[in-house]
Formats: sequence, structure tokens, C-alpha cells
Amino acid sequence: MSMCRRLMPIGLSLTLLSALCVHAFDPAAGDLARTNPDDIRVLSYNVLNNFVSDDSVSPELERIFTALDPDIVLMQEITPAVTTAEIEARLNSYFPSDTWSVFLGVPDGGGDRNALASRYPLSMTIQDTVPASDIRGTTAALIDLPDGTYASDLYVMTAHMKSGTTATDHQERQIHADAIVNWMRDARTAGGNIDLPADTPMLLAGDLNLGSTDRGDLLPYHPTATLSGGDIYDEGTHGADSPPDWDGSATEDAAPYDHNTGDVHTRSSASTDPISRLDRFIFTDSVMRAEGRFILNTLSMSPGALATASLLASDTAIASDHLPCVVDFALGADLSAPGELLVNEFAYDDPGTDDHGFIELINIGGRDLNLQAPVDYQIKRSSNSIPTSDPGSENETDSWDLQGVIPPGGLFVLYNSVGESASIAATIETNLPPLQRQDLFEAFDNFALNNGPDAAFALVIVSRPDQDDTSDSLIEALMYDDTAPGSDNYFRTDTDDDGGNGYLIVLGSDQRSATALSSDTQSFSRNVGSTTPNMFPNNWTIPDVATPGLPNNTMIPVELSVFRTD
Repeated sequence: MSMCRRLMPIGLSLTLLSALCVHAFDPAAGDLARTNPDDIRVLSYNVLNNFVSDDSVSPELERIFTALDPDIVLMQEITPAVTTAEIEARLNSYFPSDTWSVFLGVPDGGGDRNALASRYPLSMTIQDTVPASDIRGTTAALIDLPDGTYASDLYVMTAHMKSGTTATDHQERQIHADAIVNWMRDARTAGGNIDLPADTPMLLAGDLNLGSTDRGDLLPYHPTATLSGGDIYDEGTHGADSPPDWDGSATEDAAPYDHNTGDVHTRSSASTDPISRLDRFIFTDSVMRAEGRFILNTLSMSPGALATASLLASDTAIASDHLPCVVDFALGADLSAPGELLVNEFAYDDPGTDDHGFIELINIGGRDLNLQAPVDYQIKRSSNSIPTSDPGSENETDSWDLQGVIPPGGLFVLYNSVGESASIAATIETNLPPLQRQDLFEAFDNFALNNGPDAAFALVIVSRPDQDDTSDSLIEALMYDDTAPGSDNYFRTDTDDDGGNGYLIVLGSDQRSATALSSDTQSFSRNVGSTTPNMFPNNWTIPDVATPGLPNNTMIPVELSVFRTD
């Protein structure tokens, strides 16, 4: 229940209520209120055994909880000595107009367990699945949402999977994931240990310890893929593979992010640039949708935003080693098209000094697109003179891990303000807000396009089963200054860290251009309405007038919206 709903007098018209409760939902500016007062706000937070147990951090936790104003709270690392009554009393003190219900999970041998708390009544509570999952179990309940507002109830699960990077740790996370997917199948089908009404939304959130420092899952274990697509590892114990959503499809990863930085990582809280995305929200997107999402990191907030939210800069760093993560859910599927990324414009090889280079991307989908998660986008650059046969080993010379958030129809520019893009950096920074541009100017992460001949770059999605076994999947690869127009060229990317042969991109006639740019003001730009990847140069204007951070000179017919955080 939102703060706005709780404070509305009985009998106030819905029209007036809606007018009074419109919020910008601008976490970067400190406006943390829901966009829609009926959105169901879920907070997932590993509280490091501090909640109730450690009075020294009680002020920080109180400011965080009251600023976030959640309807459902999923906490990990609650000290076993803390009781249900104590948690309820603490939440009731934060929100005096509500009565909270709390259910506690199974303690582990190290002294912590999960807690599930709700402003709404709980039923069908369990401390673990059948068959059992793993350490600390799977704490779950059916949230009894008000019938007059919501078409169904909400089934919520929280877990704190095994941490660590050993093979045994990965195996234990796999057992946990197998058990959860099997339990979700049981919930969707008649009989067994649990039956939910058809199309009851299901949510799993918590410290799942997946992908520490972005390493991914150690093969042959694949808990991330299990929770997404239902690929069960131990079918003898947990049954056959089972896509977890009601419509037989994969679940969705909500991937909340810091609206100041675009960062999706949640630990450690002591930095504005944490390195691990351990805390996840995985849900059945055929029957519910994420309307708003954010990670709260007070270290990255401006003084004005902190004042607006009644927070202090040190709050999240002191309160726990994890950052609090929030997603606002609504019932019903999201019918808009997912975010979809394409190369929109690029320039290289100025006459004289190279200081006008850039790569511009566009989101042609209908939803916001985070470049880090739930999938990771990178741009990879080839060497010059890439061959007309398979080189047999990598000829990638650099890669750039993209970070930012692009709204529907929005643009994103990769540039180097002190080198390759020095003469246009100010223009890019005027045209686009921070989350829609990435300035790579450090020696170890320096953006620059090769001048050719026969040079290429590729926009890829990177999958990490683990750091030694990553794989690229191609979105778009473009080659310029082609000196042998009748022949294919071969670009083999560096997809892993152990020197093995990488992902092979064969650049055909639809991915190569023989044209060279002859002016600082020129670029290669995608034509009006072109949404087909790898149709270069036929669906492009070559050369065109360079417009970094603005729609191409021949306007793409989409609304260009932006996230402003400055």
C-alpha cells in the first residue's frame, strides 16, 4: 500500500485521489514514490543481521525503510534470536497506520534466516519447498491483496542461496534453483504439495548469490538458466525441465538499477560502483509487470536528492553490505515491445587529428533498456585488415562493456572526451543526459575506432557461464573501408579469458561498406525507419551529416525521450 493510499480520507473521489497522488518517480532526484499508487512495492534487502539486532544502525535502517515505503519486505540475514513479534513491532513503528504480518524462514548453521513481511495478510506459508531446496530454505507465502483493487493475490518467495565460488557452492545454488522451479510447476498444476489459482503472479526475490563479480555459473551447473527457462539439472530429484511461467515461457529478471549511475550491481554498498549483482527479482511476466525499479545507493545521490528523500549520504553504506533493491509491480502482462538495440550512427577517421569519432545506438523497442542487465551488451573492435578467411584465432583488439539506460526511442553514444571524440564531446553531453552516454577516456578502457582499411566493430550480447567460458551472440557487425568488396571478411572475437578461439563473425555483403569518410562532419547513419540489423550499407546513408546524440539527419520516426538526472 502506498503512503498516498494510506493517508487518503474515506470517500475521497478516485479522480481527486489520482490527481493528488501523481508522482514523477525520479529516484535520481530523490522522488521515490510509486508512479501509480496501486503498484505493489517489493523491497528485497540483505540486512547483514542488523535489523532489530543492532541498535547502532537503527537510525539508518529507519530512514531507508520509511523512504522506500514498501508493501512487501523480503529480508535476508535475520538473526535467529529475532522474533516475528519484534520484526512486526519494528515495521509497525515505521508505519503506524498499518499492521504488518511476518513469517520467518529456516535458520542456517551460521546464524541467519529469511524474513517475509507484508502490509497484507499472509497464507500458505512455507519455510521450504518439497523436495527441499538448500541452505536457509525457500521462504514463501501467498499475499492476500485487497479484492476491490487487485484481480488476484500474489505468491512471493524469498531465498538466500549459498555464497561462494567453489564447485560445491555452485552445485548448492543449482539444487536450490531446481527445487524452486519444481515448486513453481507444482503450484501451477493440480495435486502435489501446492495448488495456486490459475495465473496467480509468482515472484522470487532475494540474495541469490548468482554471478559474483559477474563470473556467472560454473558449468555444468546453471542455476541462472534454471530460474529463467526452467532447465532443471537434477531431473531425477526435481522432475523434467519446466518453463516457470503460466504460459509455458521463461520468467523475467526485473534488474533494478541505480538511477544515478545505471549500475545494476548490489554489493558492496561501500562504493558508488559495486561489483556484484547478487540480489535478483525473477517473476512470471505473463501475468505481472514491473512498472518501476531502482537500487538505493545513498553514496551516489546528490545532496538535493538526499534531502528530498530524507536520507543521509552514509545511510546505505552503514546499514548493510548490500544495497536495498525495489521493484514496483502491477498485475497483468506488459504488452509493449521489449527493448531492442541497434547501431544507429558512427564516425571514424577524421582528416588530420581523430577527434570526431563516436558510436551511437538506438532502442527501437517499447521498454527501457539497461545495457548491463538482465543481458550484458558490449561493443567489440577488430584489428585493421581483417582477413577474407577464418584467422583461426582472435583478431579483436578491444571491447567496451556498455553501461547506461536507454528509454524507448532513445539514443546512447559511446565516445572519448579527451581523445577520439574531443571536438564533439560537449555536443554529445548537451544532447544526452548522463545515463544515455558513456565517456571512455582512461588508458585501460579507451574508446577509439580504427581507421581501417578493412576494420569492423560488433554489437554483441555477452553470456557468462563463467569467466573462462563466455560466449558472444551477435546483434550487428559493420565493416568499413572495405578493400575487397567481392569477398567476405572474418572477425573472431575474444570471448573468454583463457586464450581459446572466440566467436566467429562472417561479414557478408550486407555488413560491409567500401566508402571512406572524407570530412569531420560526416558519418554513417541508419536510414529512416530501418529496424533490420546487419543491413549495412543498403539501409544506411553513407556519408551523412554527423548528428551524435540527436536523431539522424534523416529523422527516425520515433519519439526521442530521455532520462534527465542533472
